[in-house]
Amino acid sequence: MKKTIIFSIVSLLIINLLSCSDYLDINKDPRYPESAGTDLLFSSGITWTASRLGRDGELVGAIWAQHYTQNNSSNQYKDIDSYNINNSSTYCSGMWTAMYSGSLEDFKIAISQSEAGAEWNFWVASKIMTAFNYHVLASFFETIPCTEALQGTTILSPKYDDGKAVDASIIAMLDAAIAKKSDALAVAPAASQKMQAIDFVYKGDIDKWIKFAKTLKLKVLMRNFSANQTAIQTLLTEGDFMTADATLSQFSDAENYSNPLYESDRRKLNTANNIRGSATLVTFLNTYQDPRVAAFFEPATTNFDGTTAAPANTYRGLDQGSADEFTQKMFPTSAHSRARLAATDPVYFMSVVESYFLQAEAYARLGNTAGAKSKYDAGVNAAFSRWGYKAEPFIVTGGVYEFQSVNLDAMLKSILMQKWVAATRCQAWDAFFDICRTGIPALGTQTVNNRTSPSNPNPNYVVGTLAPSIYSVLPEGQFPRRLIFPKTSSDYNSNTPKTSDYPINKKMWWHK
Repeated sequence: MKKTIIFSIVSLLIINLLSCSDYLDINKDPRYPESAGTDLLFSSGITWTASRLGRDGELVGAIWAQHYTQNNSSNQYKDIDSYNINNSSTYCSGMWTAMYSGSLEDFKIAISQSEAGAEWNFWVASKIMTAFNYHVLASFFETIPCTEALQGTTILSPKYDDGKAVDASIIAMLDAAIAKKSDALAVAPAASQKMQAIDFVYKGDIDKWIKFAKTLKLKVLMRNFSANQTAIQTLLTEGDFMTADATLSQFSDAENYSNPLYESDRRKLNTANNIRGSATLVTFLNTYQDPRVAAFFEPATTNFDGTTAAPANTYRGLDQGSADEFTQKMFPTSAHSRARLAATDPVYFMSVVESYFLQAEAYARLGNTAGAKSKYDAGVNAAFSRWGYKAEPFIVTGGVYEFQSVNLDAMLKSILMQKWVAATRCQAWDAFFDICRTGIPALGTQTVNNRTSPSNPNPNYVVGTLAPSIYSVLPEGQFPRRLIFPKTSSDYNSNTPKTSDYPINKKMWWHK
């Protein structure tokens, strides 16, 4: 088997032999050997997934969810910030190629080999990661090859399944994995030890993999709550959800061995100032005196004149789509906050925080206010704790983040706004999905900053609403909803839908 992969075979062997301080290189692109064992295929699939989700998925999600924006003195991500994405964009093709030619192909072979060798632990985890990859693809593109995908020369032009059919397939994959739990737990000691050594996510802990599967199942079911209410209630009754984050965290502060977004943005570009704090999020955090602003952003160093020092711990955001000469003068780089990124930031697939908020939303929609509040409080507590802060003063009676339970809309706003904040610097792509699904945060019509007087905010802006991108290529009032089918698909698959039928602002079937 010959194919391109995201890390070298040597790196994987080193990981097996050395301590957890020795990490894989997920930013290199060497050649694959002629054949590989199930363990190497499994770990290859995981790193393929993390390489693009942790870079392109996180970057696009963060800008479209208005956690981040493009620095106004450079242009690296101006196309994302202005919604000017086409079928040649690397953000579309990179995600598509990495998952179809990389992770999904690896997991497919791993599933086949593990089934033949009765290594059901690898089979279960590979099945779950396959479902996760299809979930990410369907969330960004909606209509994708699924039932006929990965058939090699048997089917050279697989059909594109509609979004509902893909979600049904994902649920079937997860159910199959969950049903094999006992077999996975009963594998021979050699298979168990092999997975412990190579499983970057859960170290071979099948119980944790099953909890991940059930949490992902809840997430997919929530996209059609009315149709899936019984199944959702069953999952909530079981309560067997994530207790440990699903992450790839084996990164170090060394070139080609760091978090993929950090690597591409902070190490490899000609400037390290591209990603700035979005005024949308920074203003929200400042308004409620949320200490997490310091975990997400660096303080501004000057006032708007660009010379006098800003007060200590001053955090300022930049409006979406501000990359122009006017805002360079009004809002110099030193006067607003750069996003904090670290070489060792993990790449998240799913998290305990997300799980709590998913459960809170499900309970709210079921009319169980007590259950919703309990999971909401747990989610906010976990979200603050992740960065070393205490949430109690914010969620107590009278606190600025107190759970609002007067009606369903109030409950959903409490839950989804906190979930939006919590996704910063870890699961921004998921925040973007939630905005499309629920309409929370709401789409606003005003920029945050006053463009004629930068020291004064725009009095018409409503805190906690998404601001229009100043140089958006979309019609007024329109926001992005999806990525575009990449040219790498349309060039080789005659079944690829026309880009004109699926523009960037076209809602998917599960969008609000």
